[in-house]
Amino acid sequence: MKKFISLTLAAVMVLSMSLFMASCGSSDDGGDADAPETKAVKITGVIATQLGDMSFNDSANAGLNELKEQGFEVKVTECNTDETLYEQSLRTAAESSDVVIGVGSELLMIGTVAKEYPDTKFIWVDNVVDDYADIPNLTCISYKQNEGSYLVGYIAGSMTESNVVGFIGGADIPVINDFYVGYKQGAEQAGKDLNKDVKVIKGYTGDWSDTNLGAEHAQDQASKGADIIFCAAGGSGNGAIMKAKELGIKCIGVDQDQRITMSEYADEILCSMIKNVQKSIVDYVKDFTSDDSKWIGGQVFYAGSDGEYVKVAYGPEDAEVLVSDDIIKALDEQMAKITAGDIVVDTVF
Repeated sequence: MKKFISLTLAAVMVLSMSLFMASCGSSDDGGDADAPETKAVKITGVIATQLGDMSFNDSANAGLNELKEQGFEVKVTECNTDETLYEQSLRTAAESSDVVIGVGSELLMIGTVAKEYPDTKFIWVDNVVDDYADIPNLTCISYKQNEGSYLVGYIAGSMTESNVVGFIGGADIPVINDFYVGYKQGAEQAGKDLNKDVKVIKGYTGDWSDTNLGAEHAQDQASKGADIIFCAAGGSGNGAIMKAKELGIKCIGVDQDQRITMSEYADEILCSMIKNVQKSIVDYVKDFTSDDSKWIGGQVFYAGSDGEYVKVAYGPEDAEVLVSDDIIKALDEQMAKITAGDIVVDTVF
């Protein structure tokens, strides 16, 4: 009988100690009895085309990966330019996620889908729906790519020897034309400053992935005298960069620092116009998930040079810079004038 009582008391003491430790929390995980139970925010990125462009899509994916590393639950869906997958991919993501991030101008129906899933937050990167003000659970991120394009246009206009520079866009759409008008204005301004007449020619690949189309457009523009070409065409634009040495021209990269992402072609890339999709996604998602009042649904988040979302990059720190110090200095002066409002960069918006 005494043995039974002793065992019972021991069991009670062990149970009591376990409950005490559970209520205090483990010193290893910093538990707190009063802390609410938390769960990772679920995010799905829907890519209209596919990854591997070493430009826009990969920059967005880098942002998603960074969020994943910081504890968010992240998935990525690639539609591979299959129009039948766009809407269904957005719906599937909305049903299983807290936040859906649409990447690609092809996702035109994102506003319609967002209205049907009011409890899910949607972000459309680099595009704006017409009725965004009526969709409180949708934020459109728009970049001041016209200003960044002006700067690389100024570089092209300063460095061209033929006085003809080219522009290759992925599609004849407003956001790409916003690149073009800024680039054209910058190139022509450099020509005026240097007392020469700079001509800008353009073309559209009509595709975001086919490098052969980019190469064909580069060859066509080189035949018309262009010795520097700005490639704003995603993966297809990379074809121009790959063809540049053979054509005896230089290119300007886009979205990421392509002297790094396409390092084997670094000698053919003067610089890149950075549209920091990665940073804009990470900054905005972290802001509103830590403080819901920072969610700006029904509005446009304009990402510009003030947050380093748009800028010019010249390659890795240990690499030779192909743009002269004098031109970079002149570029800084142009940027200061844009910031002060002394230069108003053309835009299609």
